[in-house]
Amino acid sequence: MKVYISGKITGLPIQDAEIKFQAAQDLLESLDFEVVNPLKNGLKKDSSWKEHMVKDIDLILTCDVIYMIDGWTDSVGACIEYDIAVRTGKKILFESEVIKNLNLITKTKDAIHEVTGLTFNEYSSKSRKRDGFYARMLFAHHCFENGIKISTVSELIQRDRTTVLYTLNKYYDEVKYNPEFRRLAESFSEIIKEENE
Repeated sequence: MKVYISGKITGLPIQDAEIKFQAAQDLLESLDFEVVNPLKNGLKKDSSWKEHMVKDIDLILTCDVIYMIDGWTDSVGACIEYDIAVRTGKKILFESEVIKNLNLITKTKDAIHEVTGLTFNEYSSKSRKRDGFYARMLFAHHCFENGIKISTVSELIQRDRTTVLYTLNKYYDEVKYNPEFRRLAESFSEIIKEENE
């Protein structure tokens, strides 16, 4: 997926803007996005604001996603870019939400690895082994309970939305009637609780 980075540039020292946009680019590339950074749009730095906006709008239209750096609402240009993204049906990601979710997902993966011994790739693959199912169930439940959308969970564990819903609905029955899964869920909860203290 191709993502355009949007945020406040005008009014900031150029070095500060470059650092913010490069950090966003690095994060998004680590998540396997193809990144479009408007500070690298091919125009000279002394080109007019209007010239940059025309070029940047053209770049937004080539992307699937727009990533809004915190503080974007203080920028006229970023507000215009956001409006264009909404009107053209782009997926919109907000920096604070992405970072919060990334931290939650990382803690969840680590806790699951600790209780099951499985890596994320092992239980997000197409395997139907019981341990992988338990790990996916823990992952889906914890992410959903902490506000991550089902569609995002579905993308992460490479399952369709219906399968994720089935997994979420089955969680409490497994905790109640399956002693093996209950032990995993309790151990997982203890690890997460310790990390949050």
